Amino acid sequence: MIGKLKTGTSKFVLKKLLELLLTLFVVTVISFLLMRLSPVDPATALARRTFVIDDATRIAEFQEQMGLNKPLYVQYADWVSDAVRLEFGSSYVSGNDVFEQVMKSISITASIVFLSAGIQAVGILILGCLCYWKRNKITGHILNFLCIAGISIPAFYFASSFIDIFAVKFRFISVAGNVGIMRFLPAALCISISGIAFYSQLLATGIESAMREDSAFYARCRGLSEKRILLFHALPQAITKLLPNFMQMLGLCMAGATIVERIFSLPGLGYLIIDSVLYRDSPMIHATILFLAFSLAIFNIISDVLQRAIQGKSEKEGGAV
Repeated sequence: MIGKLKTGTSKFVLKKLLELLLTLFVVTVISFLLMRLSPVDPATALARRTFVIDDATRIAEFQEQMGLNKPLYVQYADWVSDAVRLEFGSSYVSGNDVFEQVMKSISITASIVFLSAGIQAVGILILGCLCYWKRNKITGHILNFLCIAGISIPAFYFASSFIDIFAVKFRFISVAGNVGIMRFLPAALCISISGIAFYSQLLATGIESAMREDSAFYARCRGLSEKRILLFHALPQAITKLLPNFMQMLGLCMAGATIVERIFSLPGLGYLIIDSVLYRDSPMIHATILFLAFSLAIFNIISDVLQRAIQGKSEKEGGAV
């Protein structure tokens, strides 16, 4: 039995590693293809920034320096060889080391996302319980309407409105130059709203399902109150089932923070991607796309691991019964 379990776990880990490698391969290949299909290549963009005019001789020199005169598959192979050693070269715009710049940007985006995760966790617990507790009352219908509105309105609108109301109108915060947690809190709040609205309803549905199970019925027969059953039986069960989806959502937040970072002038990964694309900074584009894809894949893998663990626990409990 233990041998089968170890074999199954090994196969699962190997499968996830292969999926990760395949994802990174496909994403990076698409990144290279899109750069080749772009009407303005990095050499031309650099020549225009440096000399203002299009000089064919200068462009040819830049293409040779950048290795753009080589076949695309050779460029990709060279890039992969360097990427394995975490050597991504220097930015064509700033001249800074690409890897160091990407790490700085990822730390900012990660700060926003993990702060947002904490806000969402608290908001989902409170609002989800309220949505269940008030489900048959007018308050419950109002909460459901607010949740639908929170899902429908994009994060960048909340970000723009936040700045307009709290920074410009009431001057509670600065438009720029905030330090400490206040540097990331506004962006994290704006990203959190849609997640809280969406997962609160899922949590409420999960609680309602758990409250109808036989174990909840037997708890009532023992004289336990509805609140106690909710807090110590239904809520933990609903949270456990919701965890894999929540982890996937954090991965999407890494990608979805792009516009919000731009609005709050936070030089995160999404902000860096937009600037790199605008300036055709190919070393920075390929590196940022790689690390963004890696982040998304890692969160998906964590989600799958949690899902597998939950299913294994359920099967074990079912077998025990």
